[in-house]
Amino acid sequence: MPSRPPRDRMTKPASETTLKTTPKSTVRTTPKAAARRTAAEEPSRRAKILRAAEKLFAMEGFHGASMRNIAEAAGVGLSVVVYHFETKQNLYRAVFAEHQMLFGERLAELRAIEDVTAPDAVERIVTAFVMPVMRQQARPDGKYYSMLTVREASDPHERSRGILRDYYDPMAREFIAALQRALPEQSPEYLHWAYLFAVGALVMNFFDERMSRLSKHRYKPGDLPTKGRFLVRFIAAGIQAGPDVEPKS
Repeated sequence: MPSRPPRDRMTKPASETTLKTTPKSTVRTTPKAAARRTAAEEPSRRAKILRAAEKLFAMEGFHGASMRNIAEAAGVGLSVVVYHFETKQNLYRAVFAEHQMLFGERLAELRAIEDVTAPDAVERIVTAFVMPVMRQQARPDGKYYSMLTVREASDPHERSRGILRDYYDPMAREFIAALQRALPEQSPEYLHWAYLFAVGALVMNFFDERMSRLSKHRYKPGDLPTKGRFLVRFIAAGIQAGPDVEPKS
Protein backbone atom coordinates (compact mmCIF):
# COMPACT_ATOMS: atom_id res chain seq x y z
CA MET A 1 0.00 0.00 0.00
CA PRO A 2 1.60 3.27 -1.06
CA SER A 3 2.63 5.49 1.76
CA ARG A 4 0.76 8.75 2.30
CA PRO A 5 2.89 11.83 1.70
CA PRO A 6 3.88 13.55 4.92
CA ARG A 7 1.61 16.34 5.97
CA ASP A 8 3.09 19.82 6.01
CA ARG A 9 3.10 20.77 9.64
CA MET A 10 2.79 24.45 8.72
CA THR A 11 -0.44 23.95 6.76
CA LYS A 12 -3.45 25.21 8.70
CA PRO A 13 -6.98 23.91 8.44
CA ALA A 14 -9.11 25.57 5.80
CA SER A 15 -11.58 26.75 8.40
CA GLU A 16 -8.87 28.58 10.33
CA THR A 17 -7.49 30.18 7.19
CA THR A 18 -10.93 31.37 6.20
CA LEU A 19 -11.51 32.93 9.58
CA LYS A 20 -8.22 34.79 9.45
CA THR A 21 -8.43 36.10 5.92
CA THR A 22 -12.09 37.00 5.61
CA PRO A 23 -12.23 40.83 5.68
CA LYS A 24 -14.44 42.52 8.19
CA SER A 25 -17.64 43.99 6.87
CA THR A 26 -17.44 47.76 6.21
CA VAL A 27 -20.05 50.38 5.40
CA ARG A 28 -19.31 51.74 1.97
CA THR A 29 -20.31 55.25 0.97
CA THR A 30 -22.10 55.24 -2.34
CA PRO A 31 -21.68 58.17 -4.76
CA LYS A 32 -25.31 59.19 -4.13
CA ALA A 33 -24.81 59.26 -0.35
CA ALA A 34 -21.63 61.31 -0.73
CA ALA A 35 -23.46 63.74 -2.98
CA ARG A 36 -26.29 64.09 -0.45
CA ARG A 37 -23.79 64.76 2.34
CA THR A 38 -21.99 67.38 0.24
CA ALA A 39 -25.28 69.06 -0.66
CA ALA A 40 -26.21 69.24 3.03
CA GLU A 41 -22.87 70.90 3.83
CA GLU A 42 -23.16 73.53 1.10
CA PRO A 43 -25.61 75.91 2.88
CA SER A 44 -23.34 76.12 5.93
CA ARG A 45 -20.31 76.68 3.71
CA ARG A 46 -22.12 79.41 1.82
CA ALA A 47 -23.12 81.09 5.09
CA LYS A 48 -19.52 80.94 6.36
CA ILE A 49 -18.28 82.52 3.14
CA LEU A 50 -20.83 85.33 3.37
CA ARG A 51 -19.94 86.08 7.00
CA ALA A 52 -16.23 86.15 6.22
CA ALA A 53 -16.82 88.29 3.13
CA GLU A 54 -18.93 90.80 5.04
CA LYS A 55 -16.21 91.28 7.64
CA LEU A 56 -13.34 91.54 5.17
CA PHE A 57 -15.20 93.83 2.77
CA ALA A 58 -16.08 96.06 5.74
CA MET A 59 -12.49 96.16 6.98
CA GLU A 60 -10.62 96.25 3.65
CA GLY A 61 -13.15 97.52 1.12
CA PHE A 62 -14.22 95.92 -2.15
CA HIS A 63 -10.82 96.30 -3.79
CA GLY A 64 -8.80 95.46 -0.68
CA ALA A 65 -10.41 92.09 0.08
CA SER A 66 -9.49 89.20 -2.21
CA MET A 67 -11.42 86.03 -2.91
CA ARG A 68 -8.46 84.01 -1.62
CA ASN A 69 -8.41 85.91 1.69
CA ILE A 70 -12.15 85.45 2.07
CA ALA A 71 -11.79 81.70 1.42
CA GLU A 72 -9.08 81.45 4.09
CA ALA A 73 -11.18 83.39 6.60
CA ALA A 74 -14.16 81.12 5.91
CA GLY A 75 -12.05 77.96 6.23
CA VAL A 76 -12.84 76.72 2.74
CA GLY A 77 -10.93 76.35 -0.48
CA LEU A 78 -10.92 79.07 -3.10
CA SER A 79 -12.68 76.69 -5.49
CA VAL A 80 -15.64 76.50 -3.08
CA VAL A 81 -16.01 80.29 -3.12
CA VAL A 82 -15.84 80.32 -6.91
CA TYR A 83 -18.36 77.47 -7.09
CA HIS A 84 -20.93 79.43 -5.07
CA PHE A 85 -20.37 82.97 -6.36
CA GLU A 86 -18.13 82.81 -9.47
CA THR A 87 -16.85 86.39 -9.14
CA LYS A 88 -15.98 88.81 -6.36
CA GLN A 89 -18.67 91.23 -7.50
CA ASN A 90 -21.30 88.49 -7.26
CA LEU A 91 -20.09 87.72 -3.74
CA TYR A 92 -20.16 91.39 -2.80
CA ARG A 93 -23.73 91.78 -4.01
CA ALA A 94 -24.73 88.59 -2.20
CA VAL A 95 -23.55 90.10 1.10
CA PHE A 96 -25.99 92.99 0.64
CA ALA A 97 -28.73 90.64 -0.54
CA GLU A 98 -28.39 88.76 2.77
CA HIS A 99 -29.62 91.92 4.52
CA GLN A 100 -32.81 92.28 2.50
CA MET A 101 -34.71 91.50 5.69
CA LEU A 102 -33.44 94.77 7.17
CA PHE A 103 -34.86 96.73 4.24
CA GLY A 104 -38.13 94.87 4.62
CA GLU A 105 -38.26 95.62 8.34
CA ARG A 106 -37.81 99.35 7.75
CA LEU A 107 -40.48 99.44 5.06
CA ALA A 108 -42.88 97.38 7.17
CA GLU A 109 -42.63 99.92 9.99
CA LEU A 110 -43.07 102.77 7.52
CA ARG A 111 -46.17 101.22 5.96
CA ALA A 112 -47.65 100.60 9.40
CA ILE A 113 -48.03 104.38 9.92
CA GLU A 114 -51.75 104.84 9.35
CA ASP A 115 -52.02 108.63 9.42
CA VAL A 116 -49.11 110.47 7.80
CA THR A 117 -50.82 113.79 8.54
CA ALA A 118 -50.72 113.29 12.31
CA PRO A 119 -48.56 115.70 14.34
CA ASP A 120 -46.01 112.98 15.10
CA ALA A 121 -45.97 111.51 11.59
CA VAL A 122 -42.50 112.77 10.66
CA GLU A 123 -40.98 111.40 13.85
CA ARG A 124 -42.63 108.05 13.22
CA ILE A 125 -41.31 108.01 9.66
CA VAL A 126 -37.81 108.74 10.94
CA THR A 127 -38.19 106.08 13.63
CA ALA A 128 -38.93 103.51 10.92
CA PHE A 129 -35.87 104.74 9.06
CA VAL A 130 -33.47 104.68 12.02
CA MET A 131 -34.42 102.13 14.66
CA PRO A 132 -34.25 98.87 12.64
CA VAL A 133 -30.70 99.86 11.72
CA MET A 134 -29.83 100.51 15.35
CA ARG A 135 -31.22 97.11 16.35
CA GLN A 136 -29.21 95.45 13.62
CA GLN A 137 -26.10 97.26 14.78
CA ALA A 138 -26.60 95.83 18.28
CA ARG A 139 -26.46 92.22 17.08
CA PRO A 140 -23.24 90.19 17.16
CA ASP A 141 -21.03 91.33 14.27
CA GLY A 142 -23.71 93.86 13.31
CA LYS A 143 -21.08 96.58 13.17
CA TYR A 144 -19.51 95.03 10.08
CA TYR A 145 -22.56 95.57 7.91
CA SER A 146 -22.79 99.13 9.19
CA MET A 147 -19.15 99.73 8.29
CA LEU A 148 -19.68 98.15 4.90
CA THR A 149 -22.65 100.42 4.21
CA VAL A 150 -20.56 103.50 4.98
CA ARG A 151 -17.77 102.30 2.72
CA GLU A 152 -20.10 101.65 -0.17
CA ALA A 153 -21.97 104.94 0.19
CA SER A 154 -18.70 106.91 0.16
CA ASP A 155 -16.92 104.94 -2.57
CA PRO A 156 -16.55 106.99 -5.78
CA HIS A 157 -16.81 103.75 -7.77
CA GLU A 158 -20.10 102.58 -6.21
CA ARG A 159 -22.07 103.32 -9.38
CA SER A 160 -20.21 100.58 -11.23
CA ARG A 161 -21.50 97.98 -8.76
CA GLY A 162 -25.08 99.26 -8.53
CA ILE A 163 -25.52 98.39 -4.84
CA LEU A 164 -27.13 101.68 -3.82
CA ARG A 165 -29.21 101.80 -6.98
CA ASP A 166 -30.56 98.27 -6.67
CA TYR A 167 -30.90 97.80 -2.91
CA TYR A 168 -31.22 101.23 -1.34
CA ASP A 169 -32.86 103.53 -3.89
CA PRO A 170 -36.25 101.73 -4.02
CA MET A 171 -36.54 102.03 -0.23
CA ALA A 172 -35.37 105.66 -0.33
CA ARG A 173 -38.09 106.62 -2.81
CA GLU A 174 -40.75 105.16 -0.53
CA PHE A 175 -39.47 107.13 2.47
CA ILE A 176 -39.29 110.34 0.42
CA ALA A 177 -42.86 109.80 -0.76
CA ALA A 178 -43.97 109.39 2.86
CA LEU A 179 -42.24 112.64 3.81
CA GLN A 180 -44.00 114.42 0.94
CA ARG A 181 -47.37 113.24 2.22
CA ALA A 182 -46.51 114.26 5.77
CA LEU A 183 -45.12 117.67 4.76
CA PRO A 184 -47.05 118.76 1.66
CA GLU A 185 -46.04 122.39 2.25
CA GLN A 186 -42.37 121.55 1.67
CA SER A 187 -40.95 121.40 -1.83
CA PRO A 188 -40.12 117.97 -3.29
CA GLU A 189 -36.57 119.17 -3.93
CA TYR A 190 -36.05 120.01 -0.26
CA LEU A 191 -37.42 116.66 0.92
CA HIS A 192 -35.17 114.75 -1.46
CA TRP A 193 -32.17 116.59 -0.03
CA ALA A 194 -33.51 116.12 3.49
CA TYR A 195 -33.54 112.37 2.97
CA LEU A 196 -29.89 112.37 1.89
CA PHE A 197 -28.95 114.51 4.89
CA ALA A 198 -30.76 112.01 7.12
CA VAL A 199 -28.75 109.19 5.55
CA GLY A 200 -25.56 111.08 6.37
CA ALA A 201 -26.54 111.45 10.02
CA LEU A 202 -27.53 107.79 10.25
CA VAL A 203 -24.39 106.30 8.72
CA MET A 204 -22.02 108.57 10.64
CA ASN A 205 -23.49 107.51 13.98
CA PHE A 206 -21.60 104.25 13.59
CA PHE A 207 -18.36 106.07 14.41
CA ASP A 208 -19.11 107.05 17.97
CA GLU A 209 -15.77 106.33 19.65
CA ARG A 210 -15.08 110.07 19.95
CA MET A 211 -18.01 110.46 22.33
CA SER A 212 -15.99 109.20 25.28
CA ARG A 213 -13.11 111.56 24.54
CA LEU A 214 -15.25 114.60 23.74
CA SER A 215 -17.34 114.18 26.89
CA LYS A 216 -14.33 113.40 29.10
CA HIS A 217 -15.75 109.90 29.61
CA ARG A 218 -19.12 111.06 30.91
CA TYR A 219 -21.00 109.47 28.00
CA LYS A 220 -20.21 106.07 26.60
CA PRO A 221 -20.08 105.11 22.93
CA GLY A 222 -22.28 102.21 21.95
CA ASP A 223 -25.27 103.28 24.06
CA LEU A 224 -27.61 102.37 21.23
CA PRO A 225 -31.02 103.01 22.89
CA THR A 226 -30.02 106.52 23.94
CA LYS A 227 -28.22 107.28 20.72
CA GLY A 228 -31.13 106.01 18.65
CA ARG A 229 -33.63 108.15 20.51
CA PHE A 230 -31.47 111.27 20.13
CA LEU A 231 -30.85 110.54 16.46
CA VAL A 232 -34.56 110.20 15.67
CA ARG A 233 -35.34 113.52 17.34
CA PHE A 234 -32.40 115.23 15.64
CA ILE A 235 -33.30 114.07 12.12
CA ALA A 236 -37.04 114.69 12.55
CA ALA A 237 -36.48 118.22 13.88
CA GLY A 238 -34.11 119.01 11.04
CA ILE A 239 -36.53 117.82 8.38
CA GLN A 240 -39.45 119.76 9.88
CA ALA A 241 -37.42 122.95 10.22
CA GLY A 242 -37.54 123.31 6.46
CA PRO A 243 -35.18 125.18 4.14
CA ASP A 244 -34.00 128.66 5.02
CA VAL A 245 -33.38 129.67 1.40
CA GLU A 246 -35.73 131.16 -1.11
CA PRO A 247 -37.15 128.68 -3.63
CA LYS A 248 -35.95 128.88 -7.20
CA SER A 249 -37.96 131.30 -9.33
